[in-house]
Amino acid sequence: MTTIKRVNEIFLSFLIGGVIGSSLALLYAPVPGKKLRNDIRKKTNEIIKDGKEKANYAWNEAKEKAEKILESANDVISTNVDKIVHNTENIKDAVKSGINAYKDERNS
Repeated sequence: MTTIKRVNEIFLSFLIGGVIGSSLALLYAPVPGKKLRNDIRKKTNEIIKDGKEKANYAWNEAKEKAEKILESANDVISTNVDKIVHNTENIKDAVKSGINAYKDERNS
């Protein structure tokens, strides 16, 4: 888990550096103001669109993993409940057998 977090931090650092670098390159490029503003607007929209796509992908991945974990947990709980019920029935039968044996011994 920490490795994934570290990779995400590095990726985010590169992404932020790229945004800052491309913004500075646009600002210092010999381009008329109107074209520069248009280029900045386009690049900003691309970055926002890309960010939304990546966030959506990450959300779907997390959702799938959470569903798998929940399904596994439900399987474990169901299995353990079945074991508890089975063991409870065995104990109940053993107690009944003990009571019957005591009654038989007392009556003989």
